[in-house]
Amino acid sequence: MTNFEKTLKVRGKWTFLNLSILSLVVLILFSFLLWYLISPRVSVMNPVLSWGIRISGLLFIVTVTGGLFLIILSSALEKDFLFPHGEKQITLKVLFPINLFLGRLFGISRDQVRESFIQVNNSLFKATEKRIQRDRLLILLPHCLQNFDCPHKIIGDFNNCQRCGDCLIGDIVGIQQKYKIDLSVATGGTLARKVIVDKKPTVIIAVACERDLCSGIQDAYPIPVYGILNQRPYGPCLNTFVDLERLEKAVQYISDGVIDAKRHNHQCVGI
Repeated sequence: MTNFEKTLKVRGKWTFLNLSILSLVVLILFSFLLWYLISPRVSVMNPVLSWGIRISGLLFIVTVTGGLFLIILSSALEKDFLFPHGEKQITLKVLFPINLFLGRLFGISRDQVRESFIQVNNSLFKATEKRIQRDRLLILLPHCLQNFDCPHKIIGDFNNCQRCGDCLIGDIVGIQQKYKIDLSVATGGTLARKVIVDKKPTVIIAVACERDLCSGIQDAYPIPVYGILNQRPYGPCLNTFVDLERLEKAVQYISDGVIDAKRHNHQCVGI
């Protein structure tokens, strides 16, 4: 393994950030190559169109480059440099699929890239905490946290939980009641989006697998999402777990700022 590959595979949020830097270089080189190939014909056909494409392409590259610079700065220092705020979303939408492709070339799995993205997201969450409206917090859970054989299904109404202790739902309901916040259980992305539209939260704590968390974080924009990965000892979507202590500390952090941030910043599912 070369030093370059070792740099890409460093654990934590830098896996995603390093891949993003490489993806940006690839994007810029591809853009210039594409323009080099089509510019003679476009210039002959319509000089005004040629200049329009040049200016648009330059603005696009500047936006993505500036957005990535602000993301890296904010994530590394956990200070809010994300101005204008929209550059973050544009940059992530553009670079994320390229990161997945390049990660595969360098032997980094999709879930590793996604896990690193979640860490970047959580560090940006902390960096922008002063802008977060904390009055309508929603905990959004996957249905697979419930025991598969339980007859008291909680999708649609978590109060159906009998707190028998066979899964963690009863403990999570206890956290919900303790802090008087909203809680919903979803079977997938479509239902999760409907819950968000119906409940109109200002901030979300989402528990899910790498794939669902990444898509959910992007779909929920501009609502800030704090992501916590579930644990899957029995495989995907079956009797999963979540670290209850970490979940409650996330609720405390958002509700009243009580959190030991340093302890969680560099853990795979923390800030």
